[in-house]
Amino acid sequence: MKQLITLSALLLLLTASASAQFTFKQKAETIDSISAVLERNYVFPETAKQLGVYLRTQLKNKAYDTINSGAVFAEFVSADLKRVGNDRHLRLHYFDDVLPPQVTDPLELSPEDRKGYTQWLLAENYGITSLKVLPGNIGYVDFKWFCDPEFAGETYTAMMNYLEHTDALIIDLRNSQGAMSTEVIPFLSSYFFEKPVHLNDYYWRKGNRTIQAWTYSMVPGKKYLKKPVYILTSGKTFSGAEELAYNFKNLKRATLIGESTGGGANGGGTIRVSDHFNMFVPLGRSINPVTNTNWEGVGVQPDTVIKSNRALHKAQLTALEFLVKKFKDDANWKGYISSQLEEIKKSTPVFLKHTFALAGFEDAKEVYVAGSFNNWSPKTDKLQRKGTIWITDVEAEPGKHTYKFILDGRWILDPNNPEKLKEGEYENSVIIIK
Repeated sequence: MKQLITLSALLLLLTASASAQFTFKQKAETIDSISAVLERNYVFPETAKQLGVYLRTQLKNKAYDTINSGAVFAEFVSADLKRVGNDRHLRLHYFDDVLPPQVTDPLELSPEDRKGYTQWLLAENYGITSLKVLPGNIGYVDFKWFCDPEFAGETYTAMMNYLEHTDALIIDLRNSQGAMSTEVIPFLSSYFFEKPVHLNDYYWRKGNRTIQAWTYSMVPGKKYLKKPVYILTSGKTFSGAEELAYNFKNLKRATLIGESTGGGANGGGTIRVSDHFNMFVPLGRSINPVTNTNWEGVGVQPDTVIKSNRALHKAQLTALEFLVKKFKDDANWKGYISSQLEEIKKSTPVFLKHTFALAGFEDAKEVYVAGSFNNWSPKTDKLQRKGTIWITDVEAEPGKHTYKFILDGRWILDPNNPEKLKEGEYENSVIIIK
C-alpha cells in the first residue's frame, strides 16, 4: 500500500526533538485536532470516532498528565492509537519547528518537494540495499522499501536484467518497511508472470472508490519466469512489502521463509494536524482477489516458519536442494550445485543465547526487545514478567548488537545499560554477545 514520504516530512522527522513544557491545553487542542483529522480521513469512519473518544477519555483520566514534551506525548498517543485501533500505520509525529501548510493531497508530492525527493531516492538507491549472485547461481536482492517506478523504473529494470540469468531468486524483505506508491508492486510483479494477473484491489475512502491492480503484459527488459522465488520475511516486514509477499504466496509464485510479518494493510499518507504535529493516516485498505481479505492485524504467514536471522541460510539450502533435482540429468552442473550445497551446510550460522532483562515497569502490559539480532522486529521476542523483572532469551550471532525495548508500543533505551550508539537519527543501546 502507498506510503508517501515527502522530502520536507523526511527532513522534519530527522530534526524532530523534545519540546519545552507541553501544557494540558496544548494536549487537549492536539487531541481535538487528531480526532477531526481521523473523522475526515481514516479509512474506517466508525473506528475514527472510537479513537477520538478514547484519546479524550485518556486525557480526562490523566493518562498524559506526567508528559511534559510534545515528542513524548506523540509517542504515547501513537501507542494508544495503534493499540485501540489495531492499526500499526497510525502514528503521530511532533516537530519543534512550525510545519508548513498542507497544500496537496496526502498521497501526492508537492512541486517544491519533488526535486529534493528525487535526489534523496537516488542517494538511497531506490530502496535496494544489496544485489548479488550467491553460490549456485542464486540471485539475491535486499529491499528496505519500494518506490514509484516513475523514479526507479530504470534501476529496477536493470536489476531484473542482472538477475535474469540466475536459476533461482531470493527476495529479502526482512527489513522492508513498505512501498511509496501503489504502482510499484504491480510493476515489479509483472516480471514474474507471463500473462496479466489480478494482484490486488485498493479501496479508498475518499470518493468511495476501488481500484484494481494487475500485472502488465509487457515490461522493459527480461521477465523472470518458471524459476523458483523465495521471499524472506520478519516481524519488521510491513505494508507494501507485505503486499508483495501476500500476493506471491496466494498466487503460488513464491515460497515464503521466515517470520509472520507486521500486519499493516491500510495504506495512506501524512496529514498536518497542527503547527507542530502531523500524523500518518490510513486512507484506504487492500482487498486480495484470492482471499477477499488482507493481512491487516494478522500479518503474512510464511510457508516455512523460522527465525528471521536463520531465514537466508534456510532459503539458500532450499534453493540448492531444488536445483540439484532440477539438474539431475546434467552430471557436471549437478555436481557443481551439490558441492555448493555441501559448502552452505558447513557454513550454518552460529548463534549464542543471550538473556535480556528489564527491571521495573510493573504496570506495563507488553514488553518486547528488538534489535540487529532479530531484524528490529517489534513483535518477535516478547519478555515475560517474573516478579519485578521482565525477561527473555534470544539467539544471536556473536558480536556487537544494538537494541531497544518496546514498552506498550513505545521504544525505549535500556535504562540499565550506559552503552549507546547513534545510528542515523536514532540512538540505541549496545551490547556485545560472546
